[in-house]
Amino acid sequence: MMPPHPLACTWSMPYPGVARLTVTGELDYDSQPALVRAAREMLAAQPDCRSVRLDCGGLSFCDSSGLAALLMVDRLVRSAGAALQLDNRSPELDRLLRRTNLLAHFTGSAAENAQQNRDS
Repeated sequence: MMPPHPLACTWSMPYPGVARLTVTGELDYDSQPALVRAAREMLAAQPDCRSVRLDCGGLSFCDSSGLAALLMVDRLVRSAGAALQLDNRSPELDRLLRRTNLLAHFTGSAAENAQQNRDS
């Protein structure tokens, strides 16, 4: 059996108004508070942020608690007046998002519609 890969979250500001939150490891019940905390701290430190790019390239596992954390992060980002985009999603994460009917919410028309509503 493989040992669990703890979740690590780091953030940077690659461009003005754009934050990149990079996650590596497993996003599950035990680790989801770390992601929500990192997003909250990042948004507090960067109040002029308008776009959050969540880099999922190093995410090795995500369960239903991880999905709940992604939804909480999305709620935090939206309430800060920014838009969330999931970058570098694995096929497994896409499959999980598709099965739970969240793929469009995070990647498609739902995110675009929310941004358009904020802009109008």
